[in-house]
Amino acid sequence: MNNSVIIWTFIGVVFSAYFIVSLVYKKLGIRNLQKALFVTNGLRLLNLKHFFGIVLFGIFSYIMIPEFRYLIEPVEIPKLYILIPFMLVLFLSVYVSSAESKKHLNNFEISEQLYGLSAALLYFLVRFVFLLSYEYFFRGVLLFSLLQHNSIILAITYCTILYVLIHIFDSKKEILGAIPFGIILCLFSYFTNSIWYPFLIHMALSAVYEIYVFYNLTLKNKMIS
Repeated sequence: MNNSVIIWTFIGVVFSAYFIVSLVYKKLGIRNLQKALFVTNGLRLLNLKHFFGIVLFGIFSYIMIPEFRYLIEPVEIPKLYILIPFMLVLFLSVYVSSAESKKHLNNFEISEQLYGLSAALLYFLVRFVFLLSYEYFFRGVLLFSLLQHNSIILAITYCTILYVLIHIFDSKKEILGAIPFGIILCLFSYFTNSIWYPFLIHMALSAVYEIYVFYNLTLKNKMIS
């Protein structure tokens, strides 16, 4: 069996495994942090899902497909024509995430399950390692495997389709948002030969919203009480 077949078999197995896990979590009503905080042991189960993703997307990908390890090597500062758009997208991600969290504040219900600071630190540590692993797989292994046999346009198209598909159990707004977001992350990965830039953008978008959610739904109430 040649190396290309091994790589694509691995990608198919990893993608399918996480897709099935996402389906199970959809049935459990633990689609994201906001949902998990209202389910008994929801945060622990969400941590477990993220840990599973770390193993699949990160550890297994790093071990099984060594030719793409260079994508996670120490980041180098790119030229200004890449650095300036990156900074703009990064700040825009923070702004959009902050605006969305404040927009939904009045719709937030306080969770009866009060988590402390240690639970928050554990969740976000696991979450950020998961996002790094996630980007390594999608904007690393998957994208650059596609680039070996396709043009940049087709590679990004196929990568984005699979990225949207893995979000199929999310809200309609998140699914639609995954299209331009996925394209942008692919472009930064392609032009920098690194997954660190898409990871930082993804982390910024996720962190601002989820920290706000975690604090207002549970941590804030615990501190007051």
